[in-house]
Amino acid sequence: MPAYFLLFTAGVLGVDFQTAQKQAAKLKLHENTKWLALLHLKNNHPQITDPRFILSSHNFSPKNELDETLALIFSDASAAKCRFPARYYLLNHFLNFDSQQEADKSDCADLLQYKKYVPFDEINLIYASEVLASASSMMGHSYLNAKGLNLNQTPVSHSISFFTEFDSFNPAVLIYDGLISGMNGFFIVRPHEQDLHRYSQVEGRNVWSYSLDIDDFDRMLIKLHIWELKDVEIAYLFQSYNCATLTLNILSIANPALPNEDILFVSPLDVVKAADKYGMIKKIGVELSDDWALKMLEQEVQPQLGQDIESLVFEGKHLSFDGIDPKPKRIAVEYLSHLITNEAVKENLSEQRLSVLSDIVDSHLDDSLDFDLSQFKNPLATKQDSIVTTSFVFNQDDTAIDFSFLPASHYLYGDNRQYFSESELKIGEITLRAQTQNNNIKLQSFTLYSFRSMAPSSRILPKYSGGFYMGYRQILNRSLDESGFFDLSGSIGKSARIHKDILLFSNLELGLAANTSDAFVYATPSVGAIVNLVGDSKIVFEYKLRSGQPDSNYISHSVSTEYAWFGIEDWTLRVGHSYLKTDTTHRNEVQLGLSWHF
Repeated sequence: MPAYFLLFTAGVLGVDFQTAQKQAAKLKLHENTKWLALLHLKNNHPQITDPRFILSSHNFSPKNELDETLALIFSDASAAKCRFPARYYLLNHFLNFDSQQEADKSDCADLLQYKKYVPFDEINLIYASEVLASASSMMGHSYLNAKGLNLNQTPVSHSISFFTEFDSFNPAVLIYDGLISGMNGFFIVRPHEQDLHRYSQVEGRNVWSYSLDIDDFDRMLIKLHIWELKDVEIAYLFQSYNCATLTLNILSIANPALPNEDILFVSPLDVVKAADKYGMIKKIGVELSDDWALKMLEQEVQPQLGQDIESLVFEGKHLSFDGIDPKPKRIAVEYLSHLITNEAVKENLSEQRLSVLSDIVDSHLDDSLDFDLSQFKNPLATKQDSIVTTSFVFNQDDTAIDFSFLPASHYLYGDNRQYFSESELKIGEITLRAQTQNNNIKLQSFTLYSFRSMAPSSRILPKYSGGFYMGYRQILNRSLDESGFFDLSGSIGKSARIHKDILLFSNLELGLAANTSDAFVYATPSVGAIVNLVGDSKIVFEYKLRSGQPDSNYISHSVSTEYAWFGIEDWTLRVGHSYLKTDTTHRNEVQLGLSWHF
């Protein structure tokens, strides 16, 4: 870059390029945590590699990038301010090369409009709860929400979100693109009302809002940095750069400790927990989906009273609320109120009947009693979603030790009290088995993606349970010997909650398993129960009848019981027993496992 041009521009900015560069080196700005946050680094390497974003991509280092940015500023200050307004704002804060820096001095009309009409008076971290059956939403979604008064003093609210779209339903393509080559990432700013409606009303997800404690300087820096990302090509990778990773990186501008939480895999809920861990959350709010709120009240209302309310709504039977204690009465009236405002229920009631029921609610609702449905579930109370497990396996043939690593999510036997329903989600789980009898180590399973969702069905909200498995696992033959198969299956069923702590379920799984020497289809109907116990523990019972096994078509039976205790924050203890039987043999097996959540 010609020195005379840099010197010429020095008069415009007040200092020359060499002076600014020396001052930056003296202050060690290339080591400044906010500067590093603007570059989106991990292990000192940029996670966004687009040359439009990383000027020193040919020879990257934080210092080289700072020098290249200063060179751009001193060669064309107006262009630099429009392209990298956050870098310009931060460097000028320390170097003071533009003492007249004002929004209306910018030559970039689009940036001016953005500054005027997308206020950042308040920044919220948003978490939309999970949808296990959706590959793009299986762990929820996190994004930022900016609120405030725009140029016209009108209150506005915007979503700032990073996501991807799937253009293929081929599992192999999705795995390759999502884990290796990267998918097209889209970074958008749009009215928050659109996202809130879609997540809460259309998809039935709870949307949690966490108001963040961020000072004026950092809010402006974040606002300007959002602009820097708008035209940048960002590769979306499930395991290393997803919506949660980008959100965490942006918030690290305000809190340099946040990148410490990017250890292995960052989930949307990890971002919320990180913000809470480092004291950034000032206030919590939630937009509850209609189905979730109704399900919660259905569990909390006294059983007989709940049945009487349903008879009042659907059969027109008389119900007196007199004589009911204040707290159960408040829950009962809330249940009635949510029933008659639920879209599925309203479709089956006349306007006259709805009016009568609304009058009953109005006459019995006691606002003096504190009642907040959002307190029944709390995402912050879930355990961390990366899990390492060691299990000892005992049967009459052998003793083995299983080592399992689950990069992301949770098991059916785990603490699922804060989720919408009992569920299991496994992404990239690997289990190795060390057999003591022959000192052999083998791959017991490798689960690419698996889920089981047991949403309880009821008269009010009829729902199906379901599941999916894709991966490699050991399957037993008629003699209860194992062989490894690639397995793809889906399941459908029904679940019913007969008590707030007791869930019954039934399921039918259909699948295809294959290896280099064999392939077969199978069907596995099952029934079971999940019981939440006092003392932070639960029991899972399940009976399975399986047909279409390898070697020949036969039927096997299995009965399993798992007890889990999760009373310590980062640990789960599990004791399991299973009985397996074919037409030629049977086996009892006991497992003792300890899981660490991190």
